[in-house]
Amino acid sequence: MDKSSRFTQLGRLDRAIAANLDDIRSSFDVDASLVLDFIVFISQRMKTDLFGYTRFTLKDFCEATGRRRQELALKHPIFLDGKKKVPEIQGLRFESVFDYALIRMMHHNLVFTNVFQDKCGDKTVHMEAIRILSDVKMNFGRKSTEVKLYDVRVSPEIIDGFVRRYYTIDVNAYKLAGKGKGRENRQSLVIYLSVLRHVLHSRGLICTSVPIDILANQGGISREKTSFHLKEAINNILIYIRDKAFFPFTFHFEGYKGKSFQVSLTFQDTNLTSDLAREHNFYHKLISDLKDLFDYKYKGSHKNKTDGDPFQDWLISGADLDEKINILKKAYDKAFNIELNDVDAYNIYKNGFDKL
Repeated sequence: MDKSSRFTQLGRLDRAIAANLDDIRSSFDVDASLVLDFIVFISQRMKTDLFGYTRFTLKDFCEATGRRRQELALKHPIFLDGKKKVPEIQGLRFESVFDYALIRMMHHNLVFTNVFQDKCGDKTVHMEAIRILSDVKMNFGRKSTEVKLYDVRVSPEIIDGFVRRYYTIDVNAYKLAGKGKGRENRQSLVIYLSVLRHVLHSRGLICTSVPIDILANQGGISREKTSFHLKEAINNILIYIRDKAFFPFTFHFEGYKGKSFQVSLTFQDTNLTSDLAREHNFYHKLISDLKDLFDYKYKGSHKNKTDGDPFQDWLISGADLDEKINILKKAYDKAFNIELNDVDAYNIYKNGFDKL
């Protein structure tokens, strides 16, 4: 069994993002659905490619999200009338649908309407906005036969959410729910159902009841419909997610509670509880110990630096490599009870878990 197979196929989504999907729409308007796809995609890639830049092609992104490469490679509609100037960095024009979304994620914060409070030890993190990307590289000047490669580095805020502030998301169901008309509404509902499952499983439960109005809101269904038609619309979207997106759950409608139906949801046990716990322990110990090493060796030397993130810059550098490798080996052994040899640990650090 290869080392990457020890990790589940469930992705991670920052809790602040999962709780504020409407704010992605507000912050990124016509690109919102693509931005959410990218966040889900890159969060899954981080599970096996945590160090340095994450490299991928447009084909990789489309295979993971169900998007069509031809559509993402087109010139963004905002530039078609020639009135808006195409962003350009060192001769590289960010004018395609995908490239323009990337540059927007670098330049614009995701602003939250509902402030997210996060406990970190004895500290409270007050979140009103986060960056998504810190850096983007492309193989500029490539030959016509070469594939465009993207190297992206996510922001420290996204890494922090990945390590300790997250919900587990069914990325395959998210992808399959994104096929055809109404993709954004179905995908939002998949995220909501994933969050519910995560919370229930953390409490040792598998079922709950939810007011139909909440599901309608999460699925973008107008609540102005009659009770019968609202129930029918909810029924159709839940059947789609269950049968075509293969999200493992069952549901049935309960009688009136006040003025609204309730939907009883039962999530099938994924038998991944212990795997998810090992994953969490691995990533949390790995990043915590790396931060401790960085603070011990460089405390105070980076306080006056305003550009970039000193820890992240150190993380992707070759500095203190032997100590980083040792921390990786110890974290892996503690989480999975497996001793990595030096060669495998070095390959993981340089190339990611899926390259072994």
